[in-house]
Amino acid sequence: MRESDGELNELQKALLGYDPAPLETALIDWTRENWAMASRGMVYATKEARDVVSGVNGVRSDEGKLVMEVAARTAIAERELLCRALAQVLPEWLADTYDLVPKKSSAD
Repeated sequence: MRESDGELNELQKALLGYDPAPLETALIDWTRENWAMASRGMVYATKEARDVVSGVNGVRSDEGKLVMEVAARTAIAERELLCRALAQVLPEWLADTYDLVPKKSSAD
């Protein structure tokens, strides 16, 4: 398939084709709208990333350690963004899909 050819053949459809569920679409849309939280999270995850990387053996250069630290910060920020997306999107999705609503806590 060429770049300009927009039609997938049957094999490409089987391998690449995917229709996301409504929950996935809502989570993706929410994270796209709030991606700045992940970039801020990368700044705040510095200490946690250093702790993660400190236990890794075989890193021979400061540059290699820095690369691993940035990767850890990225993963930590993505984890936190996903948790926030789930907390924001899931209650409404459960209510719309299954008529489930959160119970009121005794503190309310």
